[in-house]
Amino acid sequence: MDPVLNFKYLLRFEKRYGQMANGSLCVTKAMQHGLAQNWGIRATVLYDRPPEFFCPTSLQEKHKVSLSPSWATTGIGADDQNETLFTTQVDNDILLKPNRPALVVSSTSWTPDEDFGILLEAAVMYDRRVAALLDENDSADEGVLWKEISGGKQYLYPRLLFIITSRSPEKGKYEEKIKRLNLKRVGFRTMWLSAEEYPLLLGSADLGVCLHTSSSGLDLHVKVCHSGAPVEAFLRKEHLQR
Repeated sequence: MDPVLNFKYLLRFEKRYGQMANGSLCVTKAMQHGLAQNWGIRATVLYDRPPEFFCPTSLQEKHKVSLSPSWATTGIGADDQNETLFTTQVDNDILLKPNRPALVVSSTSWTPDEDFGILLEAAVMYDRRVAALLDENDSADEGVLWKEISGGKQYLYPRLLFIITSRSPEKGKYEEKIKRLNLKRVGFRTMWLSAEEYPLLLGSADLGVCLHTSSSGLDLHVKVCHSGAPVEAFLRKEHLQR
C-alpha cells in the first residue's frame, strides 16, 4: 500500500475509534486542545513524571560516577581516585573544582527528528567567540585543555564538556564531523552508561539539551522530564503552554 494512503487510513481509523473511547489521556494542554478542536476528543492531561531516582546528584555521587569505567573510555577519566575533572576529595569532603568545565548532557539517537547540527553550530560559535574575546591561540591540541584543567588553570569563560549518550550506528559519522571542527574550548565525548549510572550523569549536569522535535508539535519529549538538570529544549510555540 502507498505509504501516504496508509497514513491517511490510519489517521481516519485512529480518529474514529478515538472518539468512541470511554476516556482519553494526553501529555500536554496543547495536545488536549488539539484533540478537542480537530478530532472532537475530550482528553485529560496526565503529565509525564520521572521516577524518583532522576534527581540532582550529590557531590559524593558526582565524584563517584566521574571515576567509573565509563569515563575511562572517554580519554579524560581520572587517574587519581581523589581527583576528577569536576571534583576533588580532601580528607572525607568532596569539593567542586572552581575551574571545572561546564557539563552539558544530551541523549540523542542521531535521527532526523533530532537535529544535532544545531548543537554543533552553537559549540563552534562559543569556541570562536571565546577565542576572539581573549585573543587566544588555536594551535594547542584539545588534550592540552584537559591537562590544564587538571593542573588547576583558571579560565575567564568556562570550558564546556558535552557528553552525548548514544549507541546509534550513526555515532561514528558525527564523531568524525566533530573532530574536523577543531574545537579547543569545547569538548565532545560519547558514552553508553548503565541503567544505574545514567540518572547520576543527568543529575550531575549543569545543563541538559534536548534536540527532539515533535512530529505533531503538540507533545513534549520525555527526556526533558527525566533530566535532573536545567534543560534547554528546542520547542515550538505550542509547547510553552505546558
